[in-house]
Amino acid sequence: MNPDGTFNSILFQQLLNNARYAIKTGKKPGHFTRKETQQFIIGGVAPKDVWSFINKLSSFLSSGIDLKSAFSIVHKQMKNPKLKMIVNEVRLNLDHGLSISDTLKQYKKYFDPLIISLIEVGEKTGALPKVLAELELDLLESIELKSKIRWAMIYPFILTSLALLMVVFMLTFILPKITESFTKTGVAIPGLTQFMINVSQFIMQHYLFIGLLIFSFFIGIWAMKRFYFGQMILSFISLRIPVFWHIKRQENVILFINSLKLLLDSWVLMLEALETTANIVPNIQFKKDIIRIKNEVETGIKLSNAMGLTIWNNKEAIFSNHFFPEDLVHMVSVGEETGTIWKNIEKVWQNYTKELKRFIANLMSALEPFIIVFVWALVGTIIIAIMLPFFQLAKVAKNL
Repeated sequence: MNPDGTFNSILFQQLLNNARYAIKTGKKPGHFTRKETQQFIIGGVAPKDVWSFINKLSSFLSSGIDLKSAFSIVHKQMKNPKLKMIVNEVRLNLDHGLSISDTLKQYKKYFDPLIISLIEVGEKTGALPKVLAELELDLLESIELKSKIRWAMIYPFILTSLALLMVVFMLTFILPKITESFTKTGVAIPGLTQFMINVSQFIMQHYLFIGLLIFSFFIGIWAMKRFYFGQMILSFISLRIPVFWHIKRQENVILFINSLKLLLDSWVLMLEALETTANIVPNIQFKKDIIRIKNEVETGIKLSNAMGLTIWNNKEAIFSNHFFPEDLVHMVSVGEETGTIWKNIEKVWQNYTKELKRFIANLMSALEPFIIVFVWALVGTIIIAIMLPFFQLAKVAKNL
């Protein structure tokens, strides 16, 4: 028990793990024993694996299979070793009175707060099959959307990187061998060719420094993600990158709407729903604004007012919020009057999801010609620089 008299499921689960370890090995677990019943498994759990787990569990429970039997069947069908181990732990803990959410809270690295909160609500209300069915559909939609967003962000980077690698290869391996023969003949080298030769020599002489610089850049990004101040900087930059800022902003807005509607539809209290949603959106600046909104709602302010909507004399509406769109907040305001916030914002979520998918598809179609032109401009410039000395040599031969 906790000092306040509440049940400590984490401590109870630790005691269960110690007992299982003692039964399995015949040895008394040490003072710092932690999850001794689990074998060490390399690898993690992908979002699609989590969706597969929820999908199977939802199907079995909706078919009338009891919880323990459902977990036994799901455990046999899981292919991911880490997830299989987690499912087995949930199955064993059910026999000792621990809920599914109690066990999943130990694995927040793989199960985000939305999944854990909804499963906990479903267990308390007895509507777990219904909650899992809704979560499964929304989780699949979220995975597909995140995949499109991730591809939209890295696709230009991949093509540009391949183009630069091709250019570097031509500058360091092809250009020097061709131009070496011209320097011996005494033929005047054109300015463009000489510039390319200088670039080639710089790359060959400082390749270690250039490689170290590129490596340090990626290490710096990785390190910044591990600290709050670094996350703030990256969040600030991501919302101001030309073109791509719209994708990142809409991603956070869609995650906020989707999480809030699922939680409110499951009868989670508004303050708890806002706190859980703040832990789900990836951008730190969005997290801070959601926490601000939650704190203002806690003092008695309406959600729409906390999100920046002010109505003067019941007529003129003034909106001030840099993170959430005005139409969303107006729908929240209408939902507050009718008591159906989650229904109102669900319509906004559907529209924003469709709009973002169209935007990404159009962006990919528009970027491809620009990237192709950029690649051909780089390669074409090098080819021209290589061919110019041949023309010079032809002129010398003609004069002879």
